Amino acid sequence: MSDRLRVAYAVSEVGPWCTTGGLGEVSAALPAALQAQGHDVIVLMPLYREVRQRVAQHGARLVATDAITGIWVGSHRLEGRFLRIDDPAAGENHVSVYAYDCPALFDRDGIYGHGDDCARFSVFSRAVLDCAGFLLGGAPDIVHCHDWHTALIPLYLDGPYRHLLPRTASVLTIHNLGYQGVVPRDQLDVAGIPAGYFHPERVEFYGALNLLKGGLTTANALTTVSPRYAQEIRTPEFGEHLDGVLRAHSDRLYGILNGIDTQIWNPAHDPFIPATYDEQNLDGKAACRAQLISYADWDPQDPHPVFGVVSRFVKQKGLDLVAELVPWLVQRSVRLLLLGQGEPALVEWFQRLAGEYPGHVRLRLGHEPAMAHALQAGCDAFLMPSRYEPCGLSQLCAMQYGTVPIVRAVGGLRDTVVEALPQNLAAGKATGFTFFRDDVGGLRGAVDKALDAFYLRPQVWRQLQLNGMRQDFTWQRSAAAYVQVFHAALRQRRG
Repeated sequence: MSDRLRVAYAVSEVGPWCTTGGLGEVSAALPAALQAQGHDVIVLMPLYREVRQRVAQHGARLVATDAITGIWVGSHRLEGRFLRIDDPAAGENHVSVYAYDCPALFDRDGIYGHGDDCARFSVFSRAVLDCAGFLLGGAPDIVHCHDWHTALIPLYLDGPYRHLLPRTASVLTIHNLGYQGVVPRDQLDVAGIPAGYFHPERVEFYGALNLLKGGLTTANALTTVSPRYAQEIRTPEFGEHLDGVLRAHSDRLYGILNGIDTQIWNPAHDPFIPATYDEQNLDGKAACRAQLISYADWDPQDPHPVFGVVSRFVKQKGLDLVAELVPWLVQRSVRLLLLGQGEPALVEWFQRLAGEYPGHVRLRLGHEPAMAHALQAGCDAFLMPSRYEPCGLSQLCAMQYGTVPIVRAVGGLRDTVVEALPQNLAAGKATGFTFFRDDVGGLRGAVDKALDAFYLRPQVWRQLQLNGMRQDFTWQRSAAAYVQVFHAALRQRRG
């Protein structure tokens, strides 16, 4: 078995062309890290209308290839083709990204949430298997799939496509088990799934069809994005009704912590912030803080702490706890800046709070990379009170920028943020503040500890900043761990 692998990375979003959060960032960084370690890697994604727009905005172009497909969806045949994204700003050794152009399915507003998502992503998944070998110059050793959108690829390799790619192994990464692609049973034919797969050991899920489960039960290896989350999802509390399935396949489930792209997230050379800095000299962080306070139209002489949130506004992220805590934060003179988008009820709640407490709460809606960098650099502390968190990237970025994280001790947050206990401080390991209870009291307790350090123990606060900035969250180590899993998957596939 050659050490050099051909890897087809199949995913629903890739930054900067299309991203709704961490998945898009990971899909831009991990393939590059794998290629840097000597592997042949291509990335395949759908050509959404948004991707076409972003390509034009970046001064890139879409180049046609001969990777053409005709795929049946029930009684209808859909034509499609992979187009290569030619980005003149990319370096010589960049990873090739191919976008699947099937206008009937993807030329529309919005990425997810369409009534025919099962058809859309099953067609894309089949197109990946039809064309990956042609685009790679040979059959892939590994098809690396992500979440429910491409989770049918392992099932196809197990059955309908096995004869086409008999030696290709599948690896499925679970980025968030809360999203599973559950659709009615009558979508079996639309998805191209043989009827024999509709049983509890494959895709059947309480009478419905579960696309993610199809991958969990057939992939040659499973990974998720932190060691702690790999343990949690095998329990009823975090397993989203699939904990039994995951326990049954524990022998091929691995937890690999995500990294961050330190070419993008690095205060020493970040083009989005007004002054750069590093762990040797944090003076630039004060200028970043002043700019952020100026943006919020707050008093620049006010010494009280500035907390930040960059997040999707969904229940998973625990932002309702932050909203409940705002009156108490105001009493403690904390100022809060939030960036994100999501559930209307949560957004409206924070809009009301911003109106009621303009001197303490500011809300910016949308996905704005420049503003996200400004928040990470300019805030004193960063809030992530997630109910569950497979890995989390924002806390990793916060530490990189000397911004102290305050997080709930779950999943990747527990793996990456070390509580500011005396023994951890003495060992030089402490990086932030954590809490366990899923309620506003738990969050308040962690914030209280953070404020005590900020106001009364500035030397401890500085130590936490520096400890965080010294952490190694680059992708190189994670990519090496994925390569080990790829080889394990190949051994499993090839017997």
